Amino acid sequence: MDQMTKRRDGVFATHDPLLHFHKKERGQEDNRLSYTHMSTYIFDNRSEEREFRRLQLVEAANDPTTITLLEEIGIQPGWRCLELGAGAGSILRWLGQRIGLSGLVIGVDKNTTYLQDFTSTPFQVYKSTFLEIDVSHSFDLIHGRYVLIHNQADMDILHKMFSLLKPGGWSLFEEPDFTSATLLDQDTGNSQARVNQAMCRMFMNLGLNPAYALGLPCKLEQAGFHIERAQTIMHLCPGQSPMANVMGESALVLEQQYCNTGLCSPEDIHNYVQLSKDPAHWTVYHSTTSVIVRKSLI
Repeated sequence: MDQMTKRRDGVFATHDPLLHFHKKERGQEDNRLSYTHMSTYIFDNRSEEREFRRLQLVEAANDPTTITLLEEIGIQPGWRCLELGAGAGSILRWLGQRIGLSGLVIGVDKNTTYLQDFTSTPFQVYKSTFLEIDVSHSFDLIHGRYVLIHNQADMDILHKMFSLLKPGGWSLFEEPDFTSATLLDQDTGNSQARVNQAMCRMFMNLGLNPAYALGLPCKLEQAGFHIERAQTIMHLCPGQSPMANVMGESALVLEQQYCNTGLCSPEDIHNYVQLSKDPAHWTVYHSTTSVIVRKSLI
């Protein structure tokens, strides 16, 4: 994992010997980094350090599966790729190494704090919501992970993705189902069960579907994509595993939102986090559905 330091201006700088980034000349205008409004995101308003730690944990837990699926697609040098919800940039960087200087990788995120070094070829970064960006490119590959579940305008996003994909182009979508965390909750009176219930209720209170992954294939077909393959991974994991670390950290970060549902208490959050650190404790944290799709040549 790349080392990062925080500069005096509060921006995190990545130290990666594989990449050499060139800073933009002063006075050169770049509308790609202009801020535009989007709907509420549950991880908004977190400290930079805390959010960067969470994003690193998400990458550690999910990147191996994502990279395996992207390798299955067979990304080629020179491709144009779009990374939706670029986060801390691990997949953005991986794509850049695959497509090389002759290609293009565009990363889109409403928070580009951890993407400030992606300023040279083949990278472009847009600080915006996907529906508000105006790009003139068409893409060979579009990837989004844990993005649609946070957006009520998910079908608008999918239709725009479809329109930006080249005929014959590929997309990989990865979305979670948090209701699957309740599968082992035989005793609904324990802390873990209450936190799982609160997690799902938090999404519903925001008008979002905690089981979004279950409807993902149908939504993709409705948007015009042709499904090549779909898989679902059930995250049955012990404490201290990468996924357990993600969920424990998320519970701490979202403690107030979980407790505001009235379904769990701060003590429940504490117990949930302690279990996520216990290697002898196994549980289902959630499941992830990944779907590889293409746009027809016709």
